[in-house]
Amino acid sequence: MPFVRYKYLEEKGIISNRMQLARAIERYGFPKPVALGENTLAWPLDEVESWLKSRPRRTPKTGAPKRPPAIVQAV
Repeated sequence: MPFVRYKYLEEKGIISNRMQLARAIERYGFPKPVALGENTLAWPLDEVESWLKSRPRRTPKTGAPKRPPAIVQAV
């Protein structure tokens, strides 16, 4: 089973900083890290991928509704 380190998560744009990582674990069910050594944490790649697949994606159909253009009246 392959593991990924924090740098991988950051480079792929999954997590942008350590505080966001802590919140994702605490609030959004991101997988908890596994200790590979005394100072080494990593995440199982398959768990990270399944977490990503379970997250809602913003698409044109599910994105925010479009607002009609603002009407500017001449004064």
